[in-house]
Amino acid sequence: MELKSLISNSKLSTKNLFDKLSVIENFETLMPESISKFELIDSESFLFSIKGMPTFKLKIEEKLTSKKIVLKSVESKITFYLTGYIKESDDKNSTFQIEFKGQLNPMMEMMVKKPLQTFIDDLSKNVKNLN
Repeated sequence: MELKSLISNSKLSTKNLFDKLSVIENFETLMPESISKFELIDSESFLFSIKGMPTFKLKIEEKLTSKKIVLKSVESKITFYLTGYIKESDDKNSTFQIEFKGQLNPMMEMMVKKPLQTFIDDLSKNVKNLN
């Protein structure tokens, strides 16, 4: 299953936004209000839980300077990737979009598609909270 979030605007340059997203602690700022748990594990990973869903552990898998950051689920029954794409709007502003890619069975996909779409849209919208 693949899902793409809304494209959000940031008042940060691509480099500044990338630098903020490279600090794992800043992901707490991106999380929507619907999370019931957020816990830092180390400088590359964190746990989070959305109400009504299991806890997931994400780890930074890849960084491409000022372009994208890839998070991978680890120690989970579902392997998925969240990729954040950063694009330049102008010298001082950028855009941000998240892509979800995961292998889910059709029944699970039906159950989680809408909550996942809402989740990644909220993550993308919350990029404006990074200063």
